[in-house]
Amino acid sequence: MKLYGKTALITGATRGIGNAIAHEFLHAGSRVILTGTNKTKIGKLDAENENEKIKWIFGDFSTVRGIELFINDLDKIKNIDICINNAGINNIKLFDKYIYNDYQRLMAINLTAPFFILQKLLPGMKKKKWGRIVNVASIWSQISKPGRALYSTAKTGLVGLTRSIAIEYASSNIIANTVSPGFTLTELTKQSLSRDEMEKLSNQIPMGRFANPDEISKMILFLCSNMNTYMTGQNIVIDGGFSHV
Repeated sequence: MKLYGKTALITGATRGIGNAIAHEFLHAGSRVILTGTNKTKIGKLDAENENEKIKWIFGDFSTVRGIELFINDLDKIKNIDICINNAGINNIKLFDKYIYNDYQRLMAINLTAPFFILQKLLPGMKKKKWGRIVNVASIWSQISKPGRALYSTAKTGLVGLTRSIAIEYASSNIIANTVSPGFTLTELTKQSLSRDEMEKLSNQIPMGRFANPDEISKMILFLCSNMNTYMTGQNIVIDGGFSHV
């Protein structure tokens, strides 16, 4: 599965699944445009980077203005062949505790930004008659639990966006899919869950463990490679069987 000659935009690439996707794509030969929300850190990463196949850019997707500024920055980058909308946040609260600012911020990052990034990139893909899109959703796009109303809303919307784009652009050889990871062993997971909590959750997963980030990134690589020429509009759940328990 090689991506030589291709350029991929990967949002939310400083850690976790996004970072694993970046490494997978680089190994496959792709040029990568990587984003993060810490402007100082991104500036330092880009300044210190010596790999001509890597470009770091700052992206604040939490406001309409931030999204607009990021999309303007994309004008400086030509020929983006692949888009991986991976950046996202969660906000766990009971439904009646959410306020408008919670809604605005999560929806902006998880759904509004992918919508307008794709609107920006799709004309170029259509002109070349080649494009690959993967939107990273979550198992909470398929199932839910208390405290996940806002997150499930956004991620389900992302699945719907993917299906629509897949149908609308199929004749232009643009393939779009969603990947929905389950519990994944990222830095954030380790910081937010205790060892006992992780063990309890692992026991609820038929595979008996969390996913490793590279188990997600390898599926995304396949979806974007020339090995995938016909699978489009799908939501691929990678959760070790958790959503079927």
